[in-house]
Amino acid sequence: MGKNLTSNAIKATKTSNTKKNKWRLKEKIINKNKKVIIAVVFLVGILLIISTYAWFTTNLNVRIKTFTMSVGKNSGLSISLDGVNFDTVVEVSYDTLINELTDTYPNHLSQWAEGGLIPVSSNGITNHNSPYFNMFYSGGVRYKNLDKKNGFLTTNMDQELEVRPFNRYLAFDVFFKNDSDSPVADELFFDYITQVSINEDANEEMMGLFNSLRIGIVKIGSVPMNTDTTTIQNISCNNNCYSIIYEPRSTEHTDLSIERAIKYGINLIDGQPFDTYAYRKAGGPIIVDHTVSGSPYMDMNYFELQETITEEDFSNPLFTVPDGVTKARIYIWIEGQDIDSLETDSEGADITVSLGFLKNTQGYYTE
Repeated sequence: MGKNLTSNAIKATKTSNTKKNKWRLKEKIINKNKKVIIAVVFLVGILLIISTYAWFTTNLNVRIKTFTMSVGKNSGLSISLDGVNFDTVVEVSYDTLINELTDTYPNHLSQWAEGGLIPVSSNGITNHNSPYFNMFYSGGVRYKNLDKKNGFLTTNMDQELEVRPFNRYLAFDVFFKNDSDSPVADELFFDYITQVSINEDANEEMMGLFNSLRIGIVKIGSVPMNTDTTTIQNISCNNNCYSIIYEPRSTEHTDLSIERAIKYGINLIDGQPFDTYAYRKAGGPIIVDHTVSGSPYMDMNYFELQETITEEDFSNPLFTVPDGVTKARIYIWIEGQDIDSLETDSEGADITVSLGFLKNTQGYYTE
């Protein structure tokens, strides 16, 4: 009898402990699930407070399909990507800049957008002793509340310290050889074959980005014809660099861009140019409504008017090229501060770029 009581007591104790262990395990599972649920909710919260706006989105894929540069034939002018191999036409591509150029131009700092151009903002150079554009980018708009009002952002300035195949924009050096025995420096112009085009099936969202395309040039310096290759490739500014920004589609605005501009109190008219205010320095936070070009609320501590040229200015020289070799740097980007980039989200498209150059012959010797 006593043994049975003892045995029953032990069984009851074991049963009780088993139940307690099951409850403890169940509580752990419940608590663990709560943590998972809380974590998921927290992640969703983060996604809700980080959004995209205008040029601060990364869901873009504007690809360079073909890019060629050429100079007028039989003019004594030739062009090169390395300062070694000169011709009247050069093709600019991922392979030429990233895979091949290092063999002949070891210290080049070419930038390519293999993943597609992503909007940035630039007003060219501000330091005449630097050949690099000030290129500003942002990671996106953030919101303090879930109602997505009063979004704010900060920007950073890119540093071209190494060759990068997956940058947001294109940048590379180009060399012009002028061999014409001119007694004075010749003037270099854009030829009217300079143009940009887009594949025919591009949607309206994509056209807004295409209308925001920019082409920049920095004149760096010149050296005599018989200069060695290393010196040519390392031509520096000597505090004389200056930049030019070409806006190919300055008067083109889609219906969608016009509609979105109205939301910010901006009357955008197709066929008429619209001023772009590019970033002049990095920083923030800046309220989104204070970043829109044309808005009366723009924070001018961060922006300034972007000076651009259009096709109408092709009769004016870009810069001069004396007899010898002149080094310049080319930039291709989508200007995020352009009004046509407002709230744009694109499926992607291919664009083609052709740059043509010619020079005058007014200074040639005559007999």
